[in-house]
Parts: sequence; C-alpha cells; structure tokens
Amino acid sequence: MSGRWLILRRLLALGRPHRALLVKAFGAMIVLAVTTGAYAWLIGPALQFLLSGGEHGFGAVGRLLSVLGQVDRARALWLLPVVVVAIGLVKGVAYLAQFYWMGLYGQRISVDLRRALFLVLARLSPMQLSAQRSGDLLSRFSTDVAAVELAATYAVASYLRDSVQVVVLAAVAFSLNWKVALATMVIIPVAAWPVARMTRSFMKRSREGQKGLGLMAAQVQEGIWGLRTVQAFNAQRAERERFAVQAERQVRALIRAAWVRGGVPGLMEVLAAAVLAGVLGFAAGTHAIPPDQLVSLLTAIVLVYQPVKDLGRVSQFVLQAQVAGERLFAVLDGAPAVADAPGARELPAITRGVRVEDLHFAWGDRPALCGLTLEIPAGRTTAIVGPSGGGKSTLVAMLLRFERPDSGRILFDGVDAAEATVASVRRQFALVTQEPLLFAATIAENIRFGRPSATDDEVVAAARIADADGFIRALPEGYQTRVGERGVRLSGGQKQRVCLARAILAGAPVLVLDEATSSLDPESEQEVQRALERVLVGRTAVVIAHRLATIQRADRIYVLENGRVAQSGTHEELLASGGLYAKLWALQNAPERAEASVA
Repeated sequence: MSGRWLILRRLLALGRPHRALLVKAFGAMIVLAVTTGAYAWLIGPALQFLLSGGEHGFGAVGRLLSVLGQVDRARALWLLPVVVVAIGLVKGVAYLAQFYWMGLYGQRISVDLRRALFLVLARLSPMQLSAQRSGDLLSRFSTDVAAVELAATYAVASYLRDSVQVVVLAAVAFSLNWKVALATMVIIPVAAWPVARMTRSFMKRSREGQKGLGLMAAQVQEGIWGLRTVQAFNAQRAERERFAVQAERQVRALIRAAWVRGGVPGLMEVLAAAVLAGVLGFAAGTHAIPPDQLVSLLTAIVLVYQPVKDLGRVSQFVLQAQVAGERLFAVLDGAPAVADAPGARELPAITRGVRVEDLHFAWGDRPALCGLTLEIPAGRTTAIVGPSGGGKSTLVAMLLRFERPDSGRILFDGVDAAEATVASVRRQFALVTQEPLLFAATIAENIRFGRPSATDDEVVAAARIADADGFIRALPEGYQTRVGERGVRLSGGQKQRVCLARAILAGAPVLVLDEATSSLDPESEQEVQRALERVLVGRTAVVIAHRLATIQRADRIYVLENGRVAQSGTHEELLASGGLYAKLWALQNAPERAEASVA
C-alpha cells in the first residue's frame, strides 16, 4: 500500500472512537438526499400544474396529493406550496443535524490529535525536542491539526452526503428518461483524469505551503525570544529581510496552490454547462420528453452536478489533511529515547543512595561519558564540577533517564534503573536548572507544580525554606501574583528561589541543582546561595556547578574531565592534592588575588 493511502487510512482511523456521531450524521444525510430528490421529482409536474391551473390534470402531482385524500383543483393550488414548504423544512432540519454532528465529529478528532501530540512531546527527551524547531511544532498543533479537522468536518461530510445525493438524484433522472440520464452520468468520469493530475499538483503545492508556514512560525518565535539581541545588534533590517524572503516563498507556494485549487471547480462548471446544453439540444431536436419531465430532468441534472462539484472541491481538503497527516504522524510516530522495559517495576523512594557504574554514552560520534563511576550517598551533598564538555550535564540526563546509556548502569538502592519504570525513577529527583522556568500562572501555582495537592501552608513553608516568602509577600498580590510568561515579572534571583521552593515542595528524595546559580548576577547568586545553605542541610543533593565557590561545603566533590572522574574528595583535600580542581580554583580566584595584591 502506498504511503499516501496509508496516511489516509490512519486519518480515517482517528474517527473510529466517534463513529456514533458519524452514524447519526449519515442518517440525517439520507433524509437530506431523499428530500432533495423529492424536489427534483416534484418541480416539473408542480410547475406545469400551477401554470395551467390544473387544466391538464393532476398527473404526478395528483398522485402525490391523493395520498392526502380527495383534493379538488382549488384546494390543490394552495395545498401544493404547503407540501413544498414541508419538504423544505424537513430538508433544513436534516442539513442542520448533519452539520452539527459532523462539526462535533471534527472537533473531537482535533482534540484527540492535540492531546496525542502533547503526550508524545511530553515523553520525548530534551535532546529529541531540541532537534525540532519549536515554531514548527506549534504550527503542527495549530495549522496541521486544523487541516485535519476541516477535512473531518467538511470533506467526510461531503463524501457521505453528496454521494447519497448523487445516487438519489441519478435514480430520479433515470426514472424520468434513462437514455438522457445515462448519457449525462457517463460524462462525469471523463473529468477524472484531469482532476487527478490537478490534485497531485495541488498536494505538492500544499506540502510546500504547510512546510513554509512552519518555518515562518519558527522564525517569528525566534525573533520574539531573541528580540533584545536583535535590537542590541541593530539587526532589525536583516531580520526583516530574512522574514521577507521566507514570506515570499510562502506566497509563491500558496499562489501556485490557488491556481490548481481553482481549476477543479472551474472544470466541473464547464462540464455541467456542456451537459445542460446537450440535454436541451436533445429535447429540442426530438421532442421526446414532455415539458414536465424535461423540467424535472434538468433540475435533477443541475442538482446532481452540485454535489459532484462539491466532491471535487472538498477533495482538496482531503489532500491538505493528507499533507498535514504526514507532518503530524512524523511527530506521533516518534519514539522516546527511554521507555519502560517489559516487566518494569515501580521504584520506591531511595534510602541508601545512588551508584553510577562504568557509564558510557556518546552524542552521535562525540563521546560524553567514558566509564564514569561515582557514588551519591543519601543525606549528603555531592558536587559535580569540571571544565565544559566534561560530562556534567550528560550525567544529569542519565540520572533522570532523559537518555539511555550505551553501557554501564545506574543503581538506586541496588536496583538497576533499567529495571524500573521511567516515571518512578524521575520521582526520585527534584530538578532546579540553570534557566529558571516558571509558567504563566500565579506564584502559588508555580510552587505547587510538583505537588498539586499541597496545601497553602505547605506552599508557604517551602517558600520560607527557599528564602522566598519575604519577597513574595511584598508583591501586590502576594502568592496570587501572576508572574507572566517565563516569569518575566520577577528578577532572576526571585525566579530561581521560586523554582527552589517548587523542588522542596515536591518532596523528592534527591535534589538536583544543575548550574542553578551560574546565570545569576552576583547579588542574586548570593541570595540563592543563602537559600541553598538552608535547603541542603541533611538532604541528598547533587550539585552541578561551574563556580567552585558555590560547592565548598559539599560532602564530596567529583571532578569530571573527558567523561571520567579525574579527582574526588572534599574541597580542602582537592586543593591540597593539586591537579585539575586546584587549577580551576586558581583560575576562578585569580582576579580576587590580583585585586588583593594591588591593594
């Protein structure tokens, strides 16, 4: 089976949980098709009956009215419009019902898709996400899902509704004059070949257009996030030109798609006009069709070509959904870097500590860890230091199972992490990163993020331990202050202390501080450092640090170099033994010694 049809099958499978809505909508579509056929069948005899005042007999109209009882000509002249209105009312209600149920069907599918996308992205590792442009991912959440919803709402409805209408109207046409009806219906497949060529071209242009939208969204997001840098370097003109180039490519792709999109209904209009002209010519030449049948036949043909044209129009929705489906399934099919092994068990809270044994890992062709072995005892502070590229951040990724080691193992109270569920391993850790991440919510909601069931008193207690309660209460709305997107209303030190309170409240056995103060100014760093001194007492903690002054009181310090442990010991022991740690300490404290000597 080709990839194109496989994508369509997978898209159709998305509606399987909501097929009850589809069945209801299809029932309404049948009623709609029958009432449309009744219009075509009734219009010719009704028109002749009304124009002649009933002088030429009831004919088909009489047979219809006879169902209502004995009806004379005078009563028929006012009763007939009532019948037409009644058919129209039933048709309107049926159309509204199918529109409502199909709209609900499309929305349910889009909600399912967005939920599935979010769950998949939440399972991917940070490195897997970093390989994707966030603006392009947002485009898949919005533009691509909207394309699938549009197809589910309108294209599926059109295929079902219009196909039934074509069958009913074709039956009416054949009942009136099978020769003309046969000639008319045979012409419809003639359009299949050029329409197929147009749809292939449209699909190619749509793919270019939707890819371009994702690139534009990514560029806009980068421009917003990097606005200060752009303005600082006076690079607004270069950014405008870069965006203009991408926008021009997008416009060209959309224009090409529009030309193709307009060709399909245009072709169907020409075919419809040709068929009507042929029927009129046949009727005028042979006089074989009575006037009332001719009017009904023309009405049926006109009505049958409308759903055929709609089918050609909405097929473009399907093609857009197919292109969107390719992009969506590329994300949905992404496997997380680390998943639960068969038979994985829940890991209880550790009490003895964590041991890393002979750990090897490489980012592509670049080795990051080369036989790393170390201990993280419970109730102690373990610091990890070393030059850039030494493997510090990679070790954090291994501990939290963001990535799977190439070889070696990590033991939690003697249990291999590979034998435990990913979720239970991550519950062992509360992480505070270099860049403090806050959500666009209140301070209380951000602190409560790791434990939503926490009480207000527990939130305040965690903030006090993190030395955050004072500045929080000084804010106009206290703990209910909304911090804005990414915590923009708080300073760097304040954001980091809120993140620290969040980690404390989570109550995880191990606190991981990954360069938690390296991005702060000296004053903010001192504020956070004072908070850390209170937090780390008696806790199991892993402190990843670049500034050695922040980890002098650690119970044990591991110095990593080229993915291995180069040295280990306390601050005093490492300084006394010389080596890499002493060199790093000297480099970081050289300005202070220089200032002291000048003084």
